Amino acid sequence: MNSKNAVLVCVTGQHDCDRLIHAGSSIARQRGVQLQVLCVQPTSKGVNGDCEELEYLRQTSNEADAEMTIYFNDEAACTAAAFAQQVHAVHIVTGMAEEPVNGFIDVLHSLLPKIPISMVAKDRKIYNICPEDESCIPRLAYSI
Repeated sequence: MNSKNAVLVCVTGQHDCDRLIHAGSSIARQRGVQLQVLCVQPTSKGVNGDCEELEYLRQTSNEADAEMTIYFNDEAACTAAAFAQQVHAVHIVTGMAEEPVNGFIDVLHSLLPKIPISMVAKDRKIYNICPEDESCIPRLAYSI
């Protein structure tokens, strides 16, 4: 396992983000790297927002041998991009953008265009944004 690189999973404070952690764990095993989980909460939520859900996601992260980091910042995509560079992310896993689209994935991709991004839909189907000069692992959309 390459302990210097990581798959980064970006979660919100929602209970069903466990599907993202499971998908990220699978990709990390395939790539032979560690797993990191990041949650960026808006500053308006403060330390009391989504406590039960965040604890559940922390436990799910621990079960996947991942460390979970929580930041309070209103610029989620920029914070995630900086954290991705810090942990040497080689792949990023997020949820699928829903309406209204907040631009998180677009901004993240524009800041880190060379890192593949896998988006896990509610039905667990995975869609990928691949850099032009590299193939993604996994290549096609599939379900976990």
